[in-house]
Amino acid sequence: MLARKARLPDADAIHGLIRSLSYDGTLLPRSPAEIYENIRDFTVVETEEGKFLGCGALHLYGPHLAEIRSIAVSEESMHQGAGGHLIEALLEEAESHSVPCVCLFTRIPGFFQRFGFEQVDRTALPDKIYKDCANCPRLNACDEFAMARGALPATAVLGPVRVKEHLVPLQV
Repeated sequence: MLARKARLPDADAIHGLIRSLSYDGTLLPRSPAEIYENIRDFTVVETEEGKFLGCGALHLYGPHLAEIRSIAVSEESMHQGAGGHLIEALLEEAESHSVPCVCLFTRIPGFFQRFGFEQVDRTALPDKIYKDCANCPRLNACDEFAMARGALPATAVLGPVRVKEHLVPLQV
């Protein structure tokens, strides 16, 4: 099993897997155009023979924060290490960018705790809230756990800035 950066020919497999897990809300739906536009964010895991097993993306908000998102493995690849392989590859990528905090939102926190993620209050991640949560149909009934690894950012690019643990509007 190996992880590598996704290429445009992987987009259909990525889209199909994400689509299959978005009907029940496991993942946020992504259009084919979104996949193509963000293909450089994605990493895929495949067999030595090149069979697609799963995908995940690392979204960079800035030098302060990255988010692991769209983690998905095929049903036949579950419980065989593909997800862990993806997480490790994405964490290495975040480290190569010198990002001090990596976050994610999940319904399975136990899996991510094995990689050093801890549950945090979602308000500590305003960039994520402003980018995705504000438009999510489950905004006021979210059943996902916010998790982070590393020092929580004291700044934000997209939303309010935390100052001494309080949120203040971003001055533009």
